[in-house]
Amino acid sequence: MTTEETPVIIVGAGPVGMVLAYQLDRLQIPCFIAEQNLETTRWPKMDLTNCRSMELLRYLGLADDYRVQPDAVNEDVGFDTGFVTQINPKGRLLSSWRLPSARQQRAYIHANNDGSQPAEAEQRCSQIIFEAWLKKIVVAKPHISSRFGWRYLSHREDATGVVAKFADLDGQHHTVRGRYLVGCDGGGSRVRRTAEINMLGGPMPMQFHLVHFKSRELANNLPFGRFWHMFPINGGFLIDQDDDDTFTAHFPVHLLGPDKVEPQEVVYRALGGAGQPHRFKIDEILVDSEWTPNFSVAEQYNTDSLKVFLAGDAAHRNPPHGGYGMNSGVVDAVDLGWRLSAVIKGYGGDLLLRTYSQERRPIMVRALVRAHRHLVEHIKLAQIYEHDPGLLEAATPQGDALREKVHAFLQESGPETLDRGIELDLRLYHSPVVWQDGSPEPHWETGRYVPSTRPGSRAPHVFLKDGTTSIYDLFGAEFTLIHFVERSTTTNTNDNNVSDIFATTAESRQIPLKHIHVLDEPHAHRIWERDLVLVRPDTHVAWRGNAADVARLTADELHRIWDVLTGHVASAGAEASSPVHVANEEAFKKIVVEFLGGGELQGSELRTRL
Repeated sequence: MTTEETPVIIVGAGPVGMVLAYQLDRLQIPCFIAEQNLETTRWPKMDLTNCRSMELLRYLGLADDYRVQPDAVNEDVGFDTGFVTQINPKGRLLSSWRLPSARQQRAYIHANNDGSQPAEAEQRCSQIIFEAWLKKIVVAKPHISSRFGWRYLSHREDATGVVAKFADLDGQHHTVRGRYLVGCDGGGSRVRRTAEINMLGGPMPMQFHLVHFKSRELANNLPFGRFWHMFPINGGFLIDQDDDDTFTAHFPVHLLGPDKVEPQEVVYRALGGAGQPHRFKIDEILVDSEWTPNFSVAEQYNTDSLKVFLAGDAAHRNPPHGGYGMNSGVVDAVDLGWRLSAVIKGYGGDLLLRTYSQERRPIMVRALVRAHRHLVEHIKLAQIYEHDPGLLEAATPQGDALREKVHAFLQESGPETLDRGIELDLRLYHSPVVWQDGSPEPHWETGRYVPSTRPGSRAPHVFLKDGTTSIYDLFGAEFTLIHFVERSTTTNTNDNNVSDIFATTAESRQIPLKHIHVLDEPHAHRIWERDLVLVRPDTHVAWRGNAADVARLTADELHRIWDVLTGHVASAGAEASSPVHVANEEAFKKIVVEFLGGGELQGSELRTRL
């Protein structure tokens, strides 16, 4: 038996675990990451890295390299989704969502440089590629000790931290001691079970058979052209994974019947839609399995001792609708990494750790409620189909009318991956570790991001005057103080020196701070609303103020601000929750009761141990 020691133990080297390890390494914090599998995933789980994840990858210095991976989908390829009667020449295209390519998105972002856009466009890429790419980076980092083929067995907490036990492929047991342990070990998280953290929600009452395959014949004979997702009317769907010859078909298990069905037949039935199974040459079956969609979220993302934490699917599970799963996990990882780093380095207080769950969980609950909305739209569509599926292909006035009804419904429903409010308007306004400045809360909308630097907001992206530098490119690895100075209009209350007092106070407390004077950028200054804006290492605004206000701050007031932002005292006016959070929580509980059957009833809460 071997024993190792490290500040942070990470269980699970999927995308979330590896992003967390990378973030810790970037912050100069040693960590240990263990993964039970020797190789990265072969399962085509994630196929969209959304704009928030991409701008965080840009912040981490990874976005450009990720986009040029050999098997990532080309930036000129769109994000189109089609709805058809069947995926073969006999089928009819009922409606489609035509969405711009990454390159077109980037052009739109540049053309609309008003703070409402992300710093990066989305990227189509399978998790198979994402994990393999990230693993090469992570294993080469100096502060990361990685063990692939090590299976997590258990952990226990003691006065100084956590002791975790692992078994390698030879059956040898190993012990790792850490100050903190993070479970990034997926939806069936053993870390979560050992920590006795309950989940609210559970599996949906349905299963899908997944078949990941290659077919040159299908690639060369797609009746409706290239697409990202294609939905026939039989409840299945097809994903184009690489804009080449790799696809994944999904089909409801209950429609396959009681007898065993070969993977090829599952594909043929999925594409057959309203007609007979559509047969073609499949060159290779890569993997096949059954999977169950899940709506659930951990009741809290940490143990009461603040020694064990959850991130990614270990903390929240949702169906693919909206693409919130892995992408939310990336945000978890970047967020949790800086908190652990701050406490380990000694400048952060326990409130930073306690508010990880308080800040991240309500955002995830809102995303789960939205994912449920997307799923319900598919159910409504199926109900339209059920009236007379054969009529959808009929060349009759009645067929025309039904097809028009389907088209109108889908256009009104709209694409699932344009929820910029869900993805970008991430608000921590009620957090005890952001400075409550009393400013009014901007209006929130599902479909668009309203730029704001109100403390707790995600910092708005804006390009500077050179047209290529995002303000995100100025951020340091830890806290960043942005000070806008317009030299043509500078007064004695806003010169280069007025923000030095903030930086000096941070230095006296050994708080890492990048202090930047942004000169003569009136457009960015206007969007950012204040002369000085302090940004956290997760790109959320922690504090803001005008130069005249800063000049009047006393030393005690400056220390009080830093006490709040580093988690030593709670911000005055902070609330445990908000009416919006409460409403979303109640909406999610209603989903659990009505849609999932209620789970296990314990007291006043609906819980299921997953």
